[in-house]
Amino acid sequence: MSRASIIALARRAVRAAPRLLNEGLTFPIRYPRLKSLRAAYRRGAANAARDLPLGDADPVIVDTGRALRQELLATYDGKHAAAGYRVLILNPGSITAEIWFGGLRSCMQHAGIDCRVLPPRSTPPAVNAALEEFQPNVLIAAESTATLKSLDLPLIRKYKRSHGCLRLFIPVWLAHAPLKVSSRRQDTWRRNLRRKELLADVHFSIFESEFHDRFQRDPRGPDVEYVTVAQACNPFTDQPLAEAKQYDYFMATSLTDERVEVAYRFLRPILGHYRGLWAGRGWGFGRAHIPPAEMPFHYARARVSLSPLVGFVSKFGAELTLRVFVAAGCGSFQLTQPTAITARYFQPDELVQAGSPAEYVRLFEHYVDRPEERNAVALRALRRAYSEHTCFHRIDQLMLHFDDWRKRGLF
Repeated sequence: MSRASIIALARRAVRAAPRLLNEGLTFPIRYPRLKSLRAAYRRGAANAARDLPLGDADPVIVDTGRALRQELLATYDGKHAAAGYRVLILNPGSITAEIWFGGLRSCMQHAGIDCRVLPPRSTPPAVNAALEEFQPNVLIAAESTATLKSLDLPLIRKYKRSHGCLRLFIPVWLAHAPLKVSSRRQDTWRRNLRRKELLADVHFSIFESEFHDRFQRDPRGPDVEYVTVAQACNPFTDQPLAEAKQYDYFMATSLTDERVEVAYRFLRPILGHYRGLWAGRGWGFGRAHIPPAEMPFHYARARVSLSPLVGFVSKFGAELTLRVFVAAGCGSFQLTQPTAITARYFQPDELVQAGSPAEYVRLFEHYVDRPEERNAVALRALRRAYSEHTCFHRIDQLMLHFDDWRKRGLF
């Protein structure tokens, strides 16, 4: 091995040391806590005291949801057909993106906007062929390393200039952001691409502007305009259903260190004393997977939908998670946590929020056997979701931005 190779290997080892140290600290913590959660789930499932009769669905919630949904679909049928936008979306591949972009696509198409979504890991030739055949004037993609390396960025820049196409990209978190999803080297690489005008004309994401300014906006420039397009419920899938109440609680979540931590701190007593349904790969209890189309059935069957927030979301007010909007759109009573930005989307009497693990358990125990109180809160949240927080409302927001950006010559 040459001297230069030895030096390069040593440098890589130094750069990797903080990540390896962090992983070495978190993995031993994760597995004992997972084991504790699994044991609690088994105890709760065996608790004969929670072998209750099935509870009735609230007909007011079901009928209100049906009426609001029908009205919304009628209002948005072809609403934006005359705008002339053709949107091509590159799906980055996460489950959240699958649901979020799927909702935007179905609602855009219903509203008369021509929209296509390319599957994850589409090759540069496939993307180039879609540009040539579909002729979009809006291209949506993530600025993740994998996505950018799969794109012919110079060709996209050329297409933009010749066809008038807006590059609406999702920024990634910088190296100093929570979860360490980027590195300083990757930050520099994207910065250089930006200086060559190879990346976004405008940035957008589900995260609030304060979070973006702190963790996504590159202070070393070049600066890029940013807008927040919050997550939302999808009227084509998220709606109240007339299902009997079978579970004390419902929770579907992916497995990460952050989610193990919040489940251990907030939910372990609930899992240990109540019968519910937990879903997610890798947890080792409950169901490994529930298809997105089946989620409304399980929200309808639960007395309480659990919506705790991982640390960075509650600490920084990064976003309201998809679960909060979906549960509201399904007419499900949910128990969540307060954030600095919750009041931008819901009133205090529309969500029950717990500020600590002890309060979370106390509120769960208060509401789980009080259907009238649960239904009153859930009905208010349902009305708010369908009046302000569906994918159609987010599309209205995007249409206003598209018109503004086009007038300003961004495409």
